[in-house]
Amino acid sequence: MFDKSLFYNSLNTLNFGKKIYIYDEVTSTNDILLNNNFSYGSVVVAALQTKGRGRSGRRWIDTGSSLIFSILLTGISPEILMPFNIIAGYSVCSGISLYTTAKLKWPNDCVINDKKVSGMLLEASFTGNNAAKVVFGAGINVYNKEFPEDIANRATSIYLNTDKDIKKELILAEALNTMEYMLNNYNKGILKIEDLWQTYSANYNKKISVHINGIKKEMIEKGILPTGELIVQDINTNQISNINIGEIGYDFNS
Repeated sequence: MFDKSLFYNSLNTLNFGKKIYIYDEVTSTNDILLNNNFSYGSVVVAALQTKGRGRSGRRWIDTGSSLIFSILLTGISPEILMPFNIIAGYSVCSGISLYTTAKLKWPNDCVINDKKVSGMLLEASFTGNNAAKVVFGAGINVYNKEFPEDIANRATSIYLNTDKDIKKELILAEALNTMEYMLNNYNKGILKIEDLWQTYSANYNKKISVHINGIKKEMIEKGILPTGELIVQDINTNQISNINIGEIGYDFNS
């Protein structure tokens, strides 16, 4: 059960989450918002989703122990989709950090002690060159006590990292509070996402493996650009470059 009263008592936004829709089971919370008419800032939460998906077409595996939600935004220009992706990642990390320290692996996987605790997916529908709908969805491992063998060495949950009494409603409220606050300040030119990267990044100034088009390179993560692109340094040539697509591997994070 999702306690709406507990959620609303912790929510201090103007728009985000003011309308929240709770489902027992959906194919995907993103699909609900993309394929139906909801107002700006509406949030969909599901106890279970049967066809959740992540970045690069991956499937989000859920056993009913996760916090699964999506939020609808409109009126966002395509130019700020990637910066918003980073802001959303910061926000989910802030929600998780009510209970245990979470960091961001570019562009927006949340990790606890280098193990993935949350995956996120930003999707948009376009009318011409304009984004008619932008939907951000996240799945957070909250109460999971164990994971399938093939991902057990790189997945974790909040439950496995705290002895506190965990409330999904408080995680969601904190994530939405942070998200709206950061987005408003970004739009006003107050918030610089690149200045926050050192605080939120799991791999700042560490060795990472970057997978792009099937090719893996060893790099040192050096920060992000205002556009959200990742700044990396080649470990062999010291050359600095920027990345806007690709995957950060789990095999180099020390």
